[in-house]
Amino acid sequence: MKNFVLTLVIVVFTFLACSGDNNYPTPEYAIEANANFMNEENFDGVMSTIHPESPSYKMTETLVKKIFDTYDLNYKIEKISLVEQKDKEAKVEFIQVTTKIKGPDFKNNRTYGVHTLKLDGDSWKIFSTEVTDLKFL
Repeated sequence: MKNFVLTLVIVVFTFLACSGDNNYPTPEYAIEANANFMNEENFDGVMSTIHPESPSYKMTETLVKKIFDTYDLNYKIEKISLVEQKDKEAKVEFIQVTTKIKGPDFKNNRTYGVHTLKLDGDSWKIFSTEVTDLKFL
């Protein structure tokens, strides 16, 4: 009986952790979630991290679908640093390494940049991204 209860608790916590309510309480959490969803090729998850009023929203939808159809990539966030946070906007410096697992020609890279995030209700979401440097590995 003890093992059954323990197993049930583990299953419930795993389900809750994986199901998510698409609420990103900090800018850093939204960026990590975005990378995790990209690794899982979870389109709806990725789009839940993008601010619905972002001018790049539609382009992001198209690009993410194309990436998922063409490649299997690995995304690793090496650095996240909150640079500025005011009211409903935050700027976060990041370093992300993207490597190909399979697919056509692709240049593995380390991307340096700044994400601007805005609150969507009480959830932080990526509004725009500025790439400041790109190094091929």
